[in-house]
Amino acid sequence: MFLRALLFWLTLTVAAGAIAFPAEPAEHARGAWAHTRCANEVREVYLELLPLTPDEEERAAELRFWRRDVVPDVYRAEVNRAVEQRCHQQPVDRPEHRAALAVAALAGGALLLYWLLPHLSIRCRRLKAADPREPPRAVDIAVHDLAAVAGVNAPTVLVNVVDTSVNAVAFGHRGRRYIEVSGGLADKLRLSSGRDVFEALVSHELGHIRNRDLDVTLAVTALWWGFVALVAGAFCLSLTGYADHATSLRELCLRLALLTGVVYAARNSFLQSRELHADRFAASCPSSSGGTTREVLDDIVCTLAGSRPGRAGETSAWPFGTHPSLARRRAALVRPVLADEFTGWELTLIGCLCSFAVNLVLGHSFELMMLALRTGLLDLADVSTLRPVYAWTALPFLLVAGPVVALGVRYSILAWGGLPALGLHMAARLAGLAACLWAGLCLGCLIYPGPITRRDDKTALMLWHAFTGTPALGLALTSAAVIAFCALLTLGCEAVRLRRSPTMALTAAYGALIVVVGFPTALPAGAAVYLRASALALPLAGALGLLTARRPPRAMRRRASGAGYGTGSVTLASSPMRGLLRLLCHFVTLGMTAGAISTAARLLSDFAPSSLFTLVSQLGFVLYGCGMASAALAPHDTVFRRRTQTAVSCLAAAGLLLTVQLLAEGRVTPWLVLILLGPTAGMVIASATSAAALYDLRHRSGHAPVKARAAAARRVS
Repeated sequence: MFLRALLFWLTLTVAAGAIAFPAEPAEHARGAWAHTRCANEVREVYLELLPLTPDEEERAAELRFWRRDVVPDVYRAEVNRAVEQRCHQQPVDRPEHRAALAVAALAGGALLLYWLLPHLSIRCRRLKAADPREPPRAVDIAVHDLAAVAGVNAPTVLVNVVDTSVNAVAFGHRGRRYIEVSGGLADKLRLSSGRDVFEALVSHELGHIRNRDLDVTLAVTALWWGFVALVAGAFCLSLTGYADHATSLRELCLRLALLTGVVYAARNSFLQSRELHADRFAASCPSSSGGTTREVLDDIVCTLAGSRPGRAGETSAWPFGTHPSLARRRAALVRPVLADEFTGWELTLIGCLCSFAVNLVLGHSFELMMLALRTGLLDLADVSTLRPVYAWTALPFLLVAGPVVALGVRYSILAWGGLPALGLHMAARLAGLAACLWAGLCLGCLIYPGPITRRDDKTALMLWHAFTGTPALGLALTSAAVIAFCALLTLGCEAVRLRRSPTMALTAAYGALIVVVGFPTALPAGAAVYLRASALALPLAGALGLLTARRPPRAMRRRASGAGYGTGSVTLASSPMRGLLRLLCHFVTLGMTAGAISTAARLLSDFAPSSLFTLVSQLGFVLYGCGMASAALAPHDTVFRRRTQTAVSCLAAAGLLLTVQLLAEGRVTPWLVLILLGPTAGMVIASATSAAALYDLRHRSGHAPVKARAAAARRVS
């Protein structure tokens, strides 16, 4: 939890500081250019008037057409004084001041929001503390009693009498915790049959306080809102003509806007995880009725699912949702270890953040080096060679992202059953995690291209640059190696039954080591060999321990590997289209699939789209194809509907951005856009029909059509 929050903070802080480089004032740039031109004119005059030195006389005698082009050392002080008198002092650009201002604005805005957001929530929802003279006072006493049993400091209880739903919300900052109780939940307390519901929901909110995730969530949310305001301000600044490199600043702001979406999704994935941990804490609390809180929580989740068919009722949650799916919550109540599972969606977002941030830092590493030399943080004698990219500047991200990925792999393996569930199924799921990490790394490099995907013949920035020049293949090798080595280390520790604390420390340290080893130029020259040997020796030792360990019985392996989130309902989703029309839909889908594959191959081959709008539109088209393919492979109906809706949303966003770009460039007219809506809708219908047909084909063996089942029932009767 804290490592992920630290990764978000580092990413947003460095992104805020990067705004300083293209934000040089235009007035300052014009002044610097005028000073340079004036200084050149003064030097040209002095080069003509100053007498020749003895060395220059000899050179002039040897070369007939020799002309002085450099001021000699004996005259340099005199020429510099003349330049200073004629052109005044040269204006020096101070990007560090702008970077410090941007970071200070981000930190100050985030800190202000951190303290104000709880008070704004109280004012906006018109919450009031329980009055001792009114019946809701019993709510205050009941919450404090539950807090004492749970070992949590008593929070301030606020009752929302207007809200008639059965709900409770914990919020607040450090030193000031609140629990909002809705009017419907307060009414449950007055009923003898509703006290279990009250205790379960309040215990869930007390779990947030006990797990200390309120501070992390509020801090990340405040930091995100501060970053959004900073990017919006920088974008507006690029439109005013204040910045000299307004185009570069505007493009950077658009890329940072995409980064805000990635950070928002990563934050929400963390929110889903914290809900599962709060459920686990509530399930461990005793119930006043003598039953188990876990059963009450399960009933509450199912009740909420029935009352919210569009949200909690779905067995599959939206990727951007703040609460996990119904199936995942119920499975985590049965097996609490599933609360720590690192999903492929989370790994994709973490990979995207890492590649974006590393490219951003490495792209400005030379400017950072020059800044350190100018400010005296580094001495020129300490710099061995000057090169355009310094890999060691990315170490803060690598040392945080590595442990996050390694510990996530460990949690996932334990959630899947650990060593007893080792087999082809676990290997396939690990391969899926590697594919998700690879997709995230590629996506981050596409959003912000940088040195990671550029091969330099002189120095190999990445370890795979020495083996292949294809960025997609190199990132795939990196993802596979990281997941495989971390998995071997985890399984080896489980095989030798190493205790939890040493295993966690070893896994986190190895995660930092394996990602740092991928950057050869970031390693110290004397320790590079030992670090690489350690990166290979630890997973090999884990594999050796895995081979020598005694395997569990087959029945135990079957029980461990059979854990899941539930199946859900499966019905046939076929379209009424039949015959030639359905065959035509399949041909259209085949053409769309070929187009999506060629677009993805073109993006992964160069990692350099022509513009940001083109990149987003192409990514939307590729994601649409992937979404329809994943819908055809869905396990049940709810997932099928969710994936098709997500795919259509991606295509709509891609089409909208592409239309805006084409209209701005004057390449299409509004009438042509309206005409193209028809073929686009036809492509959506065709691909949905093909996905439904494949979905039916996969599930047809166990689920016959409704008419066929009815006819069979009549024959039996």
